Amino acid sequence: MSDLHLESGGDDGPAVLFLHGSGASGAVWKPVLERLRESGTRYRWLVADLPGHGRSGHREDYSPEGYADAVSAALVGLLGENASLNVVGHSLGGLVGMTIADGTHGVTVESLAVIAMKVAWTEEELARRSALADRPIRILPEEKEARELFGRISGLRGPAFTDEDRAGGVTARDGGYALSADPGITRAAPATGPELAARMLKVTCPVELACGDHDPGIDPADMAEVLGHPVTVLPDAGHNVHIERPDLIADLVERALGR
Repeated sequence: MSDLHLESGGDDGPAVLFLHGSGASGAVWKPVLERLRESGTRYRWLVADLPGHGRSGHREDYSPEGYADAVSAALVGLLGENASLNVVGHSLGGLVGMTIADGTHGVTVESLAVIAMKVAWTEEELARRSALADRPIRILPEEKEARELFGRISGLRGPAFTDEDRAGGVTARDGGYALSADPGITRAAPATGPELAARMLKVTCPVELACGDHDPGIDPADMAEVLGHPVTVLPDAGHNVHIERPDLIADLVERALGR
């Protein structure tokens, strides 16, 4: 039985899988799903908590293939072998989506949208990231404090999100509460230039790339050069475009569906 948390809803239209970024959970897509509901878009949505995140189990393998294998197995279990779907991935979720879309994971990807993918890292950034894996787990006495911490890390703040949304990233531990995410997700080095380019070359479906115009960690020119597709720069948004400008991501989904 899969220990990957996968939710589904909506109509009998085309399926759209939403994949979140590192340190977050599937709840980050709530504003986009609400926009699509308001617009009357008929589709079936699927939202996963990636392995080591949210309500999904921890694993040893947090490589792109490890993530993709886990997500694909859950998809095949729910939809059946060779089911067709569209994929929207933010940051890490974009990398997982690229890997699933290589035609070897038992599902057929009709379109892929990659949002805010970091394609280059400095040595300082890599050192900070690696150090997170060995940092002692922070235990908080109150569940409310842990939920607030997860909200700050994941972007689940503001009126669009509830305590229940944030609870998906928290677990009881050692007489208190901690984030449910596995610290080990940052132990493996992130994929960069040549690896990302090679993975994108294996993707055969239509691809759309996008990032926010105020994203401090993403250079759209670098993203376009490495991934080999033009990047749409979305206005008035930082890294979490799907939270800050869900209308723009909903538009992107509707374009992929031909609406």
